[in-house]
Amino acid sequence: MKNKFIITIVVVCSFLSCAKNQNLDDYLASLEKEKKAMGTVSVFKEGKEFYTKSIGYSNINLNKKNNSETKFRIGSISKTYTATIILQLVDEGKLSLNTKLKDFFPTIPNSENITISDMLYHRSGIFNITTDKNFEVWISEPRDRAEVIAKIKEYQSLFTPNSITEYSNSNYILLAYIAEDVDKETFADIIQNRIVKKIGVSKTAFGKDIDFSNNEAMCYYPENNKWHPITFHTNLLGTMGAGGITATANEVSVFYNALFTGKLLSEKSLELMTTPKEKMGMGISVDEFNGMVVYGHDGAIDGFRSMAAYIPELKLTISFTFNASSGSSTQKLMQIFKSYKYTINQKK
Repeated sequence: MKNKFIITIVVVCSFLSCAKNQNLDDYLASLEKEKKAMGTVSVFKEGKEFYTKSIGYSNINLNKKNNSETKFRIGSISKTYTATIILQLVDEGKLSLNTKLKDFFPTIPNSENITISDMLYHRSGIFNITTDKNFEVWISEPRDRAEVIAKIKEYQSLFTPNSITEYSNSNYILLAYIAEDVDKETFADIIQNRIVKKIGVSKTAFGKDIDFSNNEAMCYYPENNKWHPITFHTNLLGTMGAGGITATANEVSVFYNALFTGKLLSEKSLELMTTPKEKMGMGISVDEFNGMVVYGHDGAIDGFRSMAAYIPELKLTISFTFNASSGSSTQKLMQIFKSYKYTINQKK
């Protein structure tokens, strides 16, 4: 959940770049051989997957390799799912973008001036809970709603709502709680009913403790040219809609394609989601590459690194879910991708 909400244009650039001497298979094989990454890549064109490849291990000790059905923690890509759920509630007239936070959580500083829209756009001024001292230790234990809200309200509002954009995971934690209050269901059930069932997937869910028997990936860090397990994990009960979802790379692509082709939101809500303020949409970032609009989000939680992007002009969706990378942040992973050029070969 350390994502800095940077659209992964360099990754998209690499996928679209062309070189005669190295294709995507070669590139991913080099990442595996050089111990730069382990995970799965999924590429969709016009709504259908035409390339997928998995590299490395989901669990080294158990000698289990990653495959197309391996599930990964996707970190802050979860925010796109959460924004979709909130906008569905708006479409149904159960919530308004102008609804004030005070209607749900009046004890949050400045809640009387913060709207649902401000939170979706990261323009609320709410303190980012993940920057709290010793947060990584605190969040490793199960945290309920009362504990999380108590932690958030320890800090005063950082700025006047809707005056600037400043990324805050707290926004999407609170938005998930709001969805629970409106739908009167757990966030896990909301994901199933509002996303999973609607797009016909089966391996996307609100995450629990990692279950290796259920083809869920362990995460790793590199040291001395070896992968070492990261055993100190975030408890996803505290991350909620900011970073609590697990999925396969394929199902992230299915979701992104369904979302941006109008299968989950009204035309009006999708237009709102993709209309940026300071390059920030609702649960996504909005940027350009070679004159083409790109919608996307990256994710980082524990040792997991992920990315999803959709390019409407090309009807192209790109997702990767990695359980290991040689960098300590998403930015480092982007540099690795940027250093390579390759073509996408159509899957036979």
